[in-house]
Formats: sequence, structure tokens, C-alpha cells
Amino acid sequence: MKQTFLVCVLAGCGLSGSDDPGSSDHPPVVAAGTYQLVNQVDITVDVLLPDQAESIVSTLRGFSTNPAHALIAAADDAGVPAVGELYDALPSLITDRLDGWINDEIAKVQIDGMPVTAYAGQIAGLADTTLTQFAVASELTIDGGTAHHRLTALDLTPSGWELTLPLGGLPGDAISQDTTAAVDAAGALRLGEQHFGLAYGEYAWRGIEAASQTRYGGDVRTLLGRAVNCPAIAHSVAGKCVLGACVGHEAELNSVCAGGLDAIVDFAHDRMAELQLEVLHLTSGQATLIDGNRDGIADRITAGTGAPSSTSVSGCAAPPRRSAARCADRRPGRHAPRCCRL
Repeated sequence: MKQTFLVCVLAGCGLSGSDDPGSSDHPPVVAAGTYQLVNQVDITVDVLLPDQAESIVSTLRGFSTNPAHALIAAADDAGVPAVGELYDALPSLITDRLDGWINDEIAKVQIDGMPVTAYAGQIAGLADTTLTQFAVASELTIDGGTAHHRLTALDLTPSGWELTLPLGGLPGDAISQDTTAAVDAAGALRLGEQHFGLAYGEYAWRGIEAASQTRYGGDVRTLLGRAVNCPAIAHSVAGKCVLGACVGHEAELNSVCAGGLDAIVDFAHDRMAELQLEVLHLTSGQATLIDGNRDGIADRITAGTGAPSSTSVSGCAAPPRRSAARCADRRPGRHAPRCCRL
């Protein structure tokens, strides 16, 4: 089912045509040239694609609370052969204690002075916020009665991270639109409707990787692998014994650990990359034309004093994650999202 949300943005329509919106001393100005805009987007994750969003966050948070269980389960789900080989070869007396022994070893390691589990929790929190709070920077060029609007960057500052990612070049991106532009007698700029598409999930993941690199000195998989040190953990756990029965199987333990880390990071990335803003629909808006030098042409466009702009956002995930039953379960008269068609 396609879902639509209304969020406040600055879309670039005008209430006033002077440097003083309440002044009548100056004639209305016109909009001409190129203007830089920022569109704020805030979406509730529980409403927007709840299954996909929850699976991304829960996988990362699972590692932050019980890393051994998360590693083994992820490796098993990814089809790492060593999981079956290990559990087939060991008695329950040993396998029942594996999680605890592995967790004990992981508890000893840190990333930038914090437990590796705390780092994973921070990445999970970042994934949550980048999916729901962001801004889109854009460039609006007006020439007479036409306007060209191009999305230029994704700004993650609203999510608490001062990161800006350039947009363009990904499948699913539709970041440029031509529309109409008109300034009425009162100096109000009116733009036609615009529709954009954005491979937002992939950009959000790139933002997470950039944040990890900036703050902690490495991407997510590199930092987890460096801290967890699967060969060292496998060696230590392989030497554990209970009532004369020892774990052994150091190679299999190493494969499970490394395969689990790969699977956790790959799963989070792949699931996030599936999220698309299929329709970013700028429908209306109000802003003020600023003519600082009073030459009759607006120097910039800022937020207006009237009602906020309106944008509708539709999103969905890629086809492999959608079942036929779920795609068919939609309200009468509604069309399934493009990415939901089987």
C-alpha cells in the first residue's frame, strides 16, 4: 500500500516582494536567476514502511544487546556453513554456553573508548533518525514564466549529524523538474506542482557510513571487525571447557564470527537501500522574496509569514521483500506502488 504524508517544507512561493514584507513603499519585485532552498522533511518511522524500518534498526540493536546471539543468528540466516558444522559437532553442554563465552570476549573490546555494543547502539539510533528526519537542499532557477528545480544535496543535520551528501547518479533518482513560475500583482511567486524521486535509503546508509568515518575513524564493518577481532575471539572460546568437554573448532568459530558481522552489516545496508522516496511531491508553498539592493529583482527567497508549504511523500521497498498478499491488500481504488508490483 502506498502511503502519503504531509510535511512542512520551503517550496519557494512568495507572500511579499520587498525586503520588508509589511511595507508598501516599494513596488513588488520579480524573481529571476538562481536561488538556494532547503526543504525540511520529517516522517514518522512507525507509519513509513514499518516492517523495513524496524528490521533495519532491530538487527543493529540486537547486536548491541546480545552480540553473540546476533552474530550466530545472522550467520545462520546468511547460510554460513560453519554454523551447522559447529552445532552438529558440539554437545548441548557446550552449545548452551557459547553465547555467554562469546559475549564475555566481546565485552572486553571498545571503539573510541566505548564498548563495541554501545557503538552498535549508536549506529542503530542513527539509522532510526536518518530514516525520518532530514532536509533536502535544492536549487531553483527562474527565467520568466518557467522554473527549473533541482535537488542538490541531502542534509542530515536535522537527525543530529552535521553531514551533507550530494545527490545524483543512483537508480531511482529523479532530482530535476521543470515547472511554471509566475509573480502576481501583489508580488507573490507561484510555482507549478513538482514530483521528485529519491533513492533515499542508499543515501541514508552513505550518511551513516560517513558519520562513522568522521566520528570514529572507519566505516561500520571495518570498525566492528577491528574491535571484535574474530580470530582472537575464536581462539579464546575454542579453549573453553566444561566437565572435560572442550569447544575446539577454532576455524568454525572464526567463520561464524566473521560471517555474522558481514551478514549484520550487509542486511542493514541492503534493507535500508530498498527504501525509496518514490514520490516527493511539492504541491504549494509560501515564502518571501528579498530584494536587498532594491534593484527590483529578488536576491533570495526565505520562509514566509503565511501557511507552510505542503509536500506529499510516498515510499516503498523493492519487490523481493513484498509478498503477493501484501501487495493486494490495499484500499479499493488505490494503485499499488510501482515497487510493489510483482
